[in-house]
Amino acid sequence: MLVTGRELLDIAVSNGRAIGSFNTYNIEITSAILRAAEAQNAPVFLAMGKGALDYAGFEPLSLAVIAAARIASVPVAVHLDHSPEVATIRRCLEAGYTSIMVDGSRLPFDENVALTREAVETAGPMAVEAELGGIAGEEDRAGDHATDIPMTDPDQAAEFAEATGIASLAVAIGNAHGIYSGEPHLDFDRLQALADSVDVPLVLHGASGISDDDTERCIRLGVRKINVNTEIRQALFTSLEGSLKQGVSGYDVTRLFGAAMDAMQASVEEKIALFSGRTFS
Repeated sequence: MLVTGRELLDIAVSNGRAIGSFNTYNIEITSAILRAAEAQNAPVFLAMGKGALDYAGFEPLSLAVIAAARIASVPVAVHLDHSPEVATIRRCLEAGYTSIMVDGSRLPFDENVALTREAVETAGPMAVEAELGGIAGEEDRAGDHATDIPMTDPDQAAEFAEATGIASLAVAIGNAHGIYSGEPHLDFDRLQALADSVDVPLVLHGASGISDDDTERCIRLGVRKINVNTEIRQALFTSLEGSLKQGVSGYDVTRLFGAAMDAMQASVEEKIALFSGRTFS
């Protein structure tokens, strides 16, 4: 069933756990995510960013994902990820998206506040997520991460949240998009300070590659939404490479992509179980 991002955040806060946000680029990934959510009987965010919308086309991908969310047996919010402009936010709201992220993290603080406030005013009752600090890497690809990305300042975060009226805040505590070049080192003291200073749920981007123990610690410290992208794509590529190496008779597309969907579903189920405090088997 299609619900708002605010509803999902309320569920996460009331349960003291985190809800997964999983990026999709096509109907196969969408189906795998929703099959996993239904198997785990768990709510999810279905996220799309600029790379996905440019690749598949805004209208075809948006219509397909929203339709899939509507017929799902679990609560699903359709989420715009990392939008640097209000025009795209407006277009997504008109199309039926139920959750929005505005990303002015690369802007000076005052400009980020202004952009985010405009996004909140545009979205009205829809939950708006924003980002403060800088999360290394790129959302749609793997790569090396810069080491001089500014982390989120707790005092500044409190000012930012109050000035903008956001529903959730993506924070930078040493997390990064894509594949980590080494073991990630998260600043848990900073995360604790952020949880103490900010009145809205916290969001962790770049969760692919973070250990289960560190993920669990983030949840205990107040993270209520966790974004996963790279590990789903890794499962997709590994499955496709294995199937093509073994050979798929008759150029059977359903068999080729069916196996990949199974692999992605398993990856998403494992994350959902972790985020919700269950054991995955």
